[in-house]
Amino acid sequence: MSQVVANLLALLLAAALFVAAYRLLRHRCSLSKRNLAVLVLSGGAFAAGCWFIEGWFWELSGLSLIARPETTLAAILAMLLFAAPLEEGVKLLVVWAVHQLGRLRKPADGLVAAVSVAAGFAVSESYFYLRTDQQQPLLEARIAMGVFAHVFFAGAWGTVLGTRSRVHLLSFTWFAAMTVHGLFDHIVFGRGEGTLVIALPMLAMMAGLSWLAIKDVRRGEVFTVHEQGGLVPPSLRDIRRAMRRRERPLMFRWIVLGAFVTTGVVLAFLAGAVALGHQIGVDFSVADEADVRSNGPLVLLGAAVLAAFPVAGFLVARASMSQSVLEPAMGAALAITAVVALLSLAAPVAVVFALAVAPVAFAVACVGAWFGISR
Repeated sequence: MSQVVANLLALLLAAALFVAAYRLLRHRCSLSKRNLAVLVLSGGAFAAGCWFIEGWFWELSGLSLIARPETTLAAILAMLLFAAPLEEGVKLLVVWAVHQLGRLRKPADGLVAAVSVAAGFAVSESYFYLRTDQQQPLLEARIAMGVFAHVFFAGAWGTVLGTRSRVHLLSFTWFAAMTVHGLFDHIVFGRGEGTLVIALPMLAMMAGLSWLAIKDVRRGEVFTVHEQGGLVPPSLRDIRRAMRRRERPLMFRWIVLGAFVTTGVVLAFLAGAVALGHQIGVDFSVADEADVRSNGPLVLLGAAVLAAFPVAGFLVARASMSQSVLEPAMGAALAITAVVALLSLAAPVAVVFALAVAPVAFAVACVGAWFGISR
């Protein structure tokens, strides 16, 4: 694929995401088209500045974002401690300037403003990637994933910035978005093409949360809880409401039991995936980070693990007869923490992948628990 075509695809993808967000929220967004154009151009200009600053820093320090066997830890730290804070920080700086001018009055304003800056940033960054780095396999696919991630993570803290929320909530949201974005970029841009499959569930989570967030913002301040049973998809407000404590006190025993149940269900699903793999002739020894074709085993095992979390969340919520997803969610978080701690002892590099998919596992556990709570 030529550089011109790849740049055009990145531009079209960023434009499509920006236009989709704007059209869905245009009746609730008070920003003018002129304001949005300035934000897009500002994002592109700041991306160019970040690219040159990062290039100067890599040359001066001898570091790189590309992980090799002897530089894996250095690449991870360079991403999380320098590149990710710099890039997410300059986007926040642009949107914060608009916020200080009093232009962001509603969540829709903050979301659209952040998406505008991120879209311009992503297109400009993609241009420099394609201009200077033609060596990475599947570079066009990586750039497409990167564009989507820029828009999603900026929209996450942008929505908070458009509310009257306290500064500490914005700080927490921005830090969480920056960290997960950094882990995502490390997997997409810093590892071999075989690890790109790990980014797929993260992309699915981004798409799902984007849809739910836009639906909530379009709904405005009106909040309704689904009282009926059945497979009614929850909104983000439904999940947040269900995360709050109800009349009964927090049941700590079900948090601990939830962690054990979650771990047991994950192990059972993994055993089932291994048995299924042997039945259909999957060779679990051929996985290779440098070859995307050999990662069928990784896809099978990863799908089994992620499928276990909503099932475990549902079972814990149903068994505890809870009116809140708080206990199942905390149990899932405890199980995830235990897994990450064990991986840090057995295979430290695997911690990066575990932390990257942990938000996906936690989110689907909450959704599974939401279907199992007593109403």
